[in-house]
Amino acid sequence: MKPDFDKLFPTINTVEASGVIRKKPEDFQVTEISNIELSGEGEHLWLYVQKTNSNTDWVAKLLSNVCQVPRRQVGFAGLKDRHAITKQWFSIQLPKVTDIDKINSALPNEIQVIKANRHNRKIRVGQLDNNKFEILIRNINGDKNLIEDNIKRIKRNGVPNYFGPQRFGHDMGNISKAKDWFSGIYKPKSKNLKTLLLSTARSHIFNTIVANRIEDQTWNTAIDGDILQLDKSHSWFHMNDASQDEISKRLKEFDIHITAAMYGEDTIQSSGICADFESKIANGFPEYQKGFEKYRLKQDRRAIRICPIDFKYEWQEKNLLLNFQLLPGAYATGVMREIIHLS
Repeated sequence: MKPDFDKLFPTINTVEASGVIRKKPEDFQVTEISNIELSGEGEHLWLYVQKTNSNTDWVAKLLSNVCQVPRRQVGFAGLKDRHAITKQWFSIQLPKVTDIDKINSALPNEIQVIKANRHNRKIRVGQLDNNKFEILIRNINGDKNLIEDNIKRIKRNGVPNYFGPQRFGHDMGNISKAKDWFSGIYKPKSKNLKTLLLSTARSHIFNTIVANRIEDQTWNTAIDGDILQLDKSHSWFHMNDASQDEISKRLKEFDIHITAAMYGEDTIQSSGICADFESKIANGFPEYQKGFEKYRLKQDRRAIRICPIDFKYEWQEKNLLLNFQLLPGAYATGVMREIIHLS
């Protein structure tokens, strides 16, 4: 039986309401928010690109062909949704073609360069502040008041910071591929696929930890041995370094967030009850541990909740328009699942 994302990683949402997303590309719009000050000079041409129904990596390959450079000389901050209209920065090192009109004329209609500038550095993965989402959920079937209660709860508590279905591939197929690879049954054909399958394995364990903490009603409450992360930061500290009252207050204010393990070969960073809890879950995936050891993947941490920024909503008859921003690495589907059941 194929694994089911919604059954493996349940939501807190109990409202029996449904809606449809991505009926049209313009129903799902993502805009990269970045405050990088471009120098206006240098060997890197930065292009702000709008793409429709297009994969980010595919766009990068097209830009490398059009600008006549190897693919490795094209960078971007992060992958954006394919079935959507998205805007994001790409950088091209030492392009042989720099005329924006020529670049646009060589690209398909669904890809358009909006603006360009020069800079002395390549864009790095994760080099953005937020992603802004404008999402239309169509054909809402359910109680509007209950849906609005869910939105209020999200503003008050945030949402579980699950890795989204994209991370696990079509029909969650990357899970079986990762296990088969680590067991020696399957051999990935590219470095990118190997990286993806390693991420799948870590994400599977992380999501399972989050799901279990939701079940135990501790996803938003610290337990002994937790490691806490400062908001909008990768800095952590052990909960034992602060009082329980202080931690509860700072969690409520979104100043800090509880983290869960992103597993690797080395010793887990949490301690006490939290370490026992996380280790028990990770031990249920022995194939993954073999892979982490073989490919020398190191332990990391990730916040188990995310708080949408500037969250607004508007009813349009039977449709619901959502506007919010998320930090890099967070999934808009994680927010929408806590509001309504999607198709």
